[in-house]
Amino acid sequence: MTGHQHPSHESAEEQSPGEGDAPEIPSARRRDDVRPWLLYGAYGYTGRLLAMEALRRGHRPILAGRREEPLQALAHELEGRTPRGLARELGHPEAVAHRREAEHAPGVDPEAPLPRSEWRRFSLDHPGTLRRELEGVSAVLHAAGPFLHTAPPMLEACLEVGAHYLDITGEVPVFERAFGLHQRARDAGVVLLPGVGMDVVPTDAAAGLLAEALPTGRRLELAIHSPGGPSAGTLKTIVDGLPGGLLVRRDGRLEGASPGRREFRREVDFGPEPQEGPMAGRLGGRRSVAPYTWGDLATAWRTTGVGHVTCYMTTSRWQVRLLPVALPLLRAAMSVGPVRRLARRAADRGPAGPSLEHRRTGRTRVWGRMEDDERRWSEVVLELPQGYRFTAVAGVRALEEVLARPGLRGAVTPAGAFGHGWVLGLPELEVVERRGFGG
Repeated sequence: MTGHQHPSHESAEEQSPGEGDAPEIPSARRRDDVRPWLLYGAYGYTGRLLAMEALRRGHRPILAGRREEPLQALAHELEGRTPRGLARELGHPEAVAHRREAEHAPGVDPEAPLPRSEWRRFSLDHPGTLRRELEGVSAVLHAAGPFLHTAPPMLEACLEVGAHYLDITGEVPVFERAFGLHQRARDAGVVLLPGVGMDVVPTDAAAGLLAEALPTGRRLELAIHSPGGPSAGTLKTIVDGLPGGLLVRRDGRLEGASPGRREFRREVDFGPEPQEGPMAGRLGGRRSVAPYTWGDLATAWRTTGVGHVTCYMTTSRWQVRLLPVALPLLRAAMSVGPVRRLARRAADRGPAGPSLEHRRTGRTRVWGRMEDDERRWSEVVLELPQGYRFTAVAGVRALEEVLARPGLRGAVTPAGAFGHGWVLGLPELEVVERRGFGG
């Protein structure tokens, strides 16, 4: 079902970067000869942030999802807003909100009221309907999880109609499915780029940096410290992923693991602690970690070629000690359908996601370590904005980059496709510390 029509087609300026270069981030300059793109799951917590960032950058995405009422409400809410106002609501620094947006997104008037966005209501349950709704669309930015359920039909439809596919998943099975479609994507002339937000974009950059610093590396570890609670959608994704248990990559193969293994780290040094501001005492220093099934188990191997990958997240010391006992129990409980549905409903009753204040002031740290067989090692610590705000920025910039590279085809990773220099060039992302060999 199609709502209010607004035939304004936006895309990135086409360019052909040199081999191995990290290209300048393309603009969102209006191009009426380019097909529109579609944002599915636009009224979810992260989808709404992506919609605001896209409009702020000068795009006019088609807003789409399963339910008509929230789509209409979102289109009505965004109509008449200004790019400058959206920057403030996203939580971008005042320097972004107050400067002339022409420095950031050429052709955008920061005070011009936005028109009503086009919206389309359709589900993913009927392949024929899904294909019809995607006809004429250049790309889909998919933000409706859990992607374990929603990605397969959307991937298939994008391949059939010739639309690029991007999503914000962190789910390993979804990455593996997309990479398994690599040749079909090349034959169809499209890009499959899952994981264009937090976690994979910054951790993929860390993996690329470490591979460059230590080309002989054989073992890669990655950890994330992101103070603050997850969105309801993220919680439901965790619930659906629990039955799969803990995964690691060894010798290039995914395998199950117990969190009690002696090989796993118990602490990670996230670099110097901020001395002032809202994150003082909350971001750096040595912090306890537990192994976790991040999407990097699929992406880092393909970006670096390193076949031994372990991922971690920060947690309390008592949770680290409890996890070897608790995880099997949670896996068993979430394998029971009624229990899993109850947990999903509980997630829906909580907050939709972090507040504006937390998006504005929150920060995230990413740590990575590479080792080789000669006991040489290299570490890196990156810092970036609060994870959901970063996802909005990275997701839209990645879509711009895909549209700007007409020769890019197949299933790719962010750093593998664009270079880790592109990731490091994203706003507010910085290298905090480099240690060891090549540091």
